[in-house]
Amino acid sequence: MKNHISLFIFAIALLSGPVSANDLSMTAVKDTLASIPGEHNYIYVRTPLGEDEEKNYDEITFYDGLGRELDFAQSYGADRAGAIMAHHHLIEYDSLGRKEKQWLSTNTSFSYMSPEDLKGGVLWDYHDAGKRSYLQTNYESSPLNRITEQYGVGDAWGDHPARMEYLTNIPADSLRCSFYFIDDNDSLIRRGDYRSGELQVTKATDEDGKPTYTFVDKQGRTLLTRLGRGNQQADTYFVFDRFGRIRYVLPPMINDEISAGNLDLYAYQYLYDSFGRCISKKLPGCAAIGYVYDKADRVILSQNGNQSQKKEWTFTFYDNQGRLALTGLCSFNDPPSLDNSIVRAYRTTSEKDGVLHSGYEVEHFPYTLSSLLQVNYYDDYNFTTDTQLAFGLEKKGKVQYDSLYINHEASLISAQGRLTGTKIKVLDDERYLTSALYYDYKGRIIQGRSQNHLGGYDTDFYSYTYTGKLFARLHTYQIGNGKRHMEEYTYEYLADGELRDVYHRVDNAYRANHLLYYTYDNARRVFLKDVGGLGAYTMYTYDVRDQVIKTMCRFFLSEEISYNASPGIPCYNGNISSLAWRSEEDDTDGISKGYRFAYDSMNRMTDACYGEGENLTGNLNCYDEQVTSFDKNGNILGLCRNGAVGPASFGAIDSLNLSYQGNHLLNVTDHAKNNMYGSTTDFKDGIRSSAEYAYDLNGNLIQDLNKGISRIRYNCLNLPSAIEFTDGRTISYLYSADGTKLEVIHAMGDSITTTDYCGKAIYENGSLDKILLDGEGFVSFADDVSYSYHFFLKDYLGNVRVVYNEDREAEEVNHYYPFGGILASSTPSVQLYKYNGKELDRKGGLDWYDYGARMYDPVLGRWHVADPMSEKNYSITPYGYCLNNPVKHIDPDGKQVIPVPSPLPLPFYYPLTNTQSYRLPSDQQIMRHTSGKFAELGQIINHTPKMSYAFGTLLFYQAKNAISPEYEHQRKRDRRNKEGLDRNQANVAESIDTNVSGMMPNGDPAPKRDPKDKKRIIKVGKK
Repeated sequence: MKNHISLFIFAIALLSGPVSANDLSMTAVKDTLASIPGEHNYIYVRTPLGEDEEKNYDEITFYDGLGRELDFAQSYGADRAGAIMAHHHLIEYDSLGRKEKQWLSTNTSFSYMSPEDLKGGVLWDYHDAGKRSYLQTNYESSPLNRITEQYGVGDAWGDHPARMEYLTNIPADSLRCSFYFIDDNDSLIRRGDYRSGELQVTKATDEDGKPTYTFVDKQGRTLLTRLGRGNQQADTYFVFDRFGRIRYVLPPMINDEISAGNLDLYAYQYLYDSFGRCISKKLPGCAAIGYVYDKADRVILSQNGNQSQKKEWTFTFYDNQGRLALTGLCSFNDPPSLDNSIVRAYRTTSEKDGVLHSGYEVEHFPYTLSSLLQVNYYDDYNFTTDTQLAFGLEKKGKVQYDSLYINHEASLISAQGRLTGTKIKVLDDERYLTSALYYDYKGRIIQGRSQNHLGGYDTDFYSYTYTGKLFARLHTYQIGNGKRHMEEYTYEYLADGELRDVYHRVDNAYRANHLLYYTYDNARRVFLKDVGGLGAYTMYTYDVRDQVIKTMCRFFLSEEISYNASPGIPCYNGNISSLAWRSEEDDTDGISKGYRFAYDSMNRMTDACYGEGENLTGNLNCYDEQVTSFDKNGNILGLCRNGAVGPASFGAIDSLNLSYQGNHLLNVTDHAKNNMYGSTTDFKDGIRSSAEYAYDLNGNLIQDLNKGISRIRYNCLNLPSAIEFTDGRTISYLYSADGTKLEVIHAMGDSITTTDYCGKAIYENGSLDKILLDGEGFVSFADDVSYSYHFFLKDYLGNVRVVYNEDREAEEVNHYYPFGGILASSTPSVQLYKYNGKELDRKGGLDWYDYGARMYDPVLGRWHVADPMSEKNYSITPYGYCLNNPVKHIDPDGKQVIPVPSPLPLPFYYPLTNTQSYRLPSDQQIMRHTSGKFAELGQIINHTPKMSYAFGTLLFYQAKNAISPEYEHQRKRDRRNKEGLDRNQANVAESIDTNVSGMMPNGDPAPKRDPKDKKRIIKVGKK
């Protein structure tokens, strides 16, 4: 007897654009719903891949009689006989129903398979894992079901589990916790230690025996996190007031010394008003940031340290639906009280009306506004009269690209609830750049038009597959009255949605360049990648934990990454023990070169020992990089570096002692006697002084006398506007108010070079120089007609290692120190994108990488601007680079640290653990790329190739740091705003034709419909 329930959910699934050929390649699946054998409950999900009902992507989850998931199967194609094949993921439970073993996936038929058959398949597929082809979790024998141990995949991890211990505090050794409180005078007081048994302590020990302690009080508040062991312990305390609000965070350098000077230099400090709202926040070494709220608990005014000197405030106004409408600057001596007012911006009838000609009027804010930074427009296209932008509902589409949605019964609400345009100020300038966004009936951006700062216009067109994946995008560039250039990307996918091909076309080229080609192994990991269609493909090899351990490009470069294998000290917690490479372009007869790494108890890299040949034991120490010591906050105190000092000789080129005032660098002394030879980056000790570096009230570096920098000026976003050298040289920067870099002018004596950035198009002295290829290379232009392709070969960190041309000839070969400095190279530099794929500025001896939010100095291994997201890592200096482990982490934009266990070229990231996940951009964010105005998210396409399904480091526990009060308050406001927007969107949807979804993608500031709407057939049944 077969009992089943069929659920048919029809969301929007109409064909919205051309369908990739690969979407139609799935073998027809007929009567699958009625042909699944077995006596188990299951949920079957079918996703159509096209209008033809026989082209589908199928998933099925089997359950036991207690409703526990047993097996999850995903179809990915057919075998030669036409039978549907699937990836199976088996789960086993212990006697108390807890997940005990999670097996690696195996590939077999798309039907129920017995656990024994699945285990046999896994052991066959992963024979090098031994008998432990699963992740095993052990629990304590109590009703709390707390995890005690977790064993990674592979026999090698059988003796190296991650452990969890549940303890209580004692006033001694690693279980001691100082007692801090706020007294009646609002002062921070330390009164000895907590008595024994007052606090719960969780000790998490990773696979290499490195512990983390977390102390929690009886109210569930984290009071202390302790990292490391022995003399390397680093304590971060969280101090709450009697209302349970966090008042102080004391990083490790405080070390129980709570003097006023220490608090100013190191502590995070928070103040609140009578409503519990954070009105002042002081970050380490910076002046306090003030906040003013209105009656709706929204931050209307904020002021940082630099602004306080000028009596300047940043205002933020919202419209009547809670959407961000206006941001800008205003000035007054004393902050006003807005507690009894709800400040609201509302649209006027003309873009030339309203405050500062913004098209908005503002209620209940009786103060003069100085300038606008950004204006957002919603619901219609009445915000501009620019004939290049104001197409409104009469805008025509482009052949082969998706069409604008127009509700024919009520055309005025076709764009209701959507961001339709922006007006963004060019900082240090009086110009504004306007952009307009147009959508299809599913709420997906299908066209974007924008002004650029060179007097021209950029246009983007988008087209989607049936399932909502990006199928094609077209971008046009034009400056002033110059020639209009065009580039077009098209994407093709496999039946299971994985990207296979990317094609790129410039201008009206007859043939598109085959920019990217991927193939996948049976575990759906990238097996081969070809950039440029020239046969210079890279092959990937994985270990039992799905970590990439080898890459090989047969023409240019091969790389081996070792974790728990020789020649380095084995690491089982995800740290890389050694890295070796072979370059066909180096004059070394294919000899391996590389590093063996060592780490301290807090997983900070301390040694990178260079070697060559087998086991990296030859030509030792030629390019060593060593951190001799850190302070408790992770500031580097000593840094040594070897390099080339002659044509064939090596020695110490840097032996640095770094001194600090708080986290701010004060001076650097270089004791190395050798001069650097070749193009290696090294430290130039330009002056000996007790104060060689200086910072402003926001924690930005404003002076570097060793580089001869007398002053650095910053704009309101803490981005540099000018770097002035003592000899009269200058570097000037131009940014828009959303942080996009528009122009850099290098005035190096008699030489003046102007570089303009229009999205991915780069102009040198007014002429188009190159167009960047989504991180895979660039197209160089000799003139307005002639161009040529250049491709990047990157390593696992996204470092550009080889640049090769259309003739498959290497034009540039780069090797790097772990912190990003460049080793001496035998080839000239033909482009500026190097470490992590970031632009390196070497003019004037600057040698800084531009990451977007901050500039990075690879010679010192630190940033020169405080981390804008420093409250996510209280225990780490705001200037430290990648948690002082640059071998394992990257920072894609200067604001976040991401572990990279799977070496895919940027920007394809996958999380190391669930608790450290990096959220890939949504479809809406991707499509929001209009000429680079939205942080170049258009470079990333949805469902990018997956290098690994790694379990990664088994740090199943992560200390729960206290959330910044301002962030927590903003999150509550955002949640309320989103709820209101959802309600508004539901009302709007009722007034639109019934084929339009009323859903709203997560994270969007304005109501938008789900870009992934599709027909889904879900069947719940029992056989």
